[in-house]
Amino acid sequence: MKHTFSLTRRILSRTVLPFAATLPLFLSTPLERAEAAGFAILEQSSEGIGYAFAGAAAGYGDGSEIAFNPAAMAWIPDSHVSANVDLIIPSAEFSNEGSTNTALGIPLSGSDGPDGGRVAAVPSVYVKAELFEGVHWGLGIHSPFGLATEYDREWVGRYSAVESELTTVSFSPAVSVEVSENFAIGGALNILYADATLSNAIDLGTIGFATLGATNATALGLAPQANDGFVEVEGNDWATGFTLGASYTYGEKSKVGLAWKSRILVDLEGTSNFEVPNAATPLTMTGLFTDAPVSAGVDLPESVSLSWIHNISEEFGLLFETQWTNWERFEELRVQFDSVQPDAVTPEEWEDVWRFSLGARYSPTPQWTFTGGWTFDEEPITGATKRTPRIPGNDRHWLAVGMKYQASERMALRATYAHLFVKDGDVIA
Repeated sequence: MKHTFSLTRRILSRTVLPFAATLPLFLSTPLERAEAAGFAILEQSSEGIGYAFAGAAAGYGDGSEIAFNPAAMAWIPDSHVSANVDLIIPSAEFSNEGSTNTALGIPLSGSDGPDGGRVAAVPSVYVKAELFEGVHWGLGIHSPFGLATEYDREWVGRYSAVESELTTVSFSPAVSVEVSENFAIGGALNILYADATLSNAIDLGTIGFATLGATNATALGLAPQANDGFVEVEGNDWATGFTLGASYTYGEKSKVGLAWKSRILVDLEGTSNFEVPNAATPLTMTGLFTDAPVSAGVDLPESVSLSWIHNISEEFGLLFETQWTNWERFEELRVQFDSVQPDAVTPEEWEDVWRFSLGARYSPTPQWTFTGGWTFDEEPITGATKRTPRIPGNDRHWLAVGMKYQASERMALRATYAHLFVKDGDVIA
C-alpha cells in the first residue's frame, strides 16, 4: 500500500521561573508526547526552543544543563530552580494514493485519517545547587524520548496503525566538578520510566479466507475488510543510562560543551487485548488472537553533542551545535506474545543521523533578550518502505524565535516559538 503524509510541527513554549511555586504546575501536567527526529525529544528547555537548540550542550543557564550536559551546571551562579511547559502542535495529514490489500489485491476501504498528530504538553523541571566550592549537584525531571500518533479505527491504514504512544520520564541526579577556573566535568544518572501503547485493526475476514478457505469463511459470514478485529498492546519498564560531559568557559561567559549520552536498553512488559467479532471466533480456537502477556525490547540510542556559545559582546551572541545519534541500533520493532500468537515484527533498519543548529542572541538591555535559530534535523528512516504511520517522519528544518524578560533577580518570563518544516513522505508497505 502507498500513503503520503504531509508533516508539520509547531512548538509554543512558556517558561516561568518563580522557584518552588512552579512545581505543582509541573506535577499536574499530562505527560503526553510527540515525536522529534526518530522519536527523540529536544523539547527539554523553553529557552533552547528560541535558539532551535543551538548551544544546548554548552548550557543556557536555565537548569537544562542537567539534561543536555551536566558539566555546564558549574557556570550557573548560586542555587537555581526552573520549570518549563512546552506545547507541541503536530500535524500528520494523510493522502491515499491507491492503497490495496496485498493478499487479495483489492483496494483498501476507509477514510484518510484524520490528522494523526496529537497536541502534547511536555513539562520539565530542574533544581541546581552548590554542595561546596567547585562542586555542584542537580536534579532534573524531563522526557528524552517519546511519540504520539492516533488515527480513526476506520481509516484506510488501520491495519498498520491506529494509536502509537511512547512516554518516557527521566529522573536525572547530576554532579559537576570545576577542575579549574575555566574547565568543568560532570555526569548524570538517567533513571528512565517508559510506557508504550500500540494498537491496530486486524483484517480477520481476509485471514479467514486464507486459513479456512473461501467456502467455510463465506459460510461463517467472513469477508475481507468486513470483519475487523482489533488489538491493543501496552507495556512499561524502568531502565538506566548515563550522561557524561565537559565544559570550558572563556571571555564574557562564552562556553564550549561536549556531551555523551549512553544507550538505554528498555524491556517493555505488559498485556495484549484482542477484540474479535463473533463471525471470526473460530480463528481463536488454536489460541490465536487471544489476550496474553507481551514483551518488547526497545534500544534507545546513544548520542554525542558538541556546542559553542560565543558572546561577541553583552548585546550580541552566536550559538552553534552539532549532534550525532546512533539510530542504527533501531533495527526492528518486535512484540512477542506469551501464546501461540506469532511475533509482530516491523522492520525499521534506521540509520545514524546528524543535527546542525545555528542561533543568535540580542540583548538591548539587561532586562530584555531576543533570540532566533535554525536547525537541520536529519530523519533516521531510510525510505518509503521503512516509513510507517506510527512514526511518519522525514528530514526537517526548524525556524525559531524567542524573547525573555528578566522581571527581577530571581524571576524571568520567557516565550518562544518554533516552526518545523517537514518534507512530505511516502509510506509503501
